[in-house]
Amino acid sequence: VTEWDEWGNPLEDPDVYRYMKSYSPYENVETKNYPAILAMTSPNDTRVYYVEPAKWVAALRYAQTDPGSESAKVLLKTEMNAGHG
Repeated sequence: VTEWDEWGNPLEDPDVYRYMKSYSPYENVETKNYPAILAMTSPNDTRVYYVEPAKWVAALRYAQTDPGSESAKVLLKTEMNAGHG
């Protein structure tokens, strides 16, 4: 079973696309003051490609309304020897 068999094809079904977009962390970044966030990734993760959390962190940093605040740091830690989980 592939993901599209399980959830539907977002390229062909607009309802599936909208539903997946509704829970996508990257697609739901808003301009506001976020709390401190530590995101973690690994180049060895076979389920979440390491650029996805990096892209999300970049979007959060850009959207942060008070980026200089100590309580609003958005950090990305890359574990070189880890995998998924």
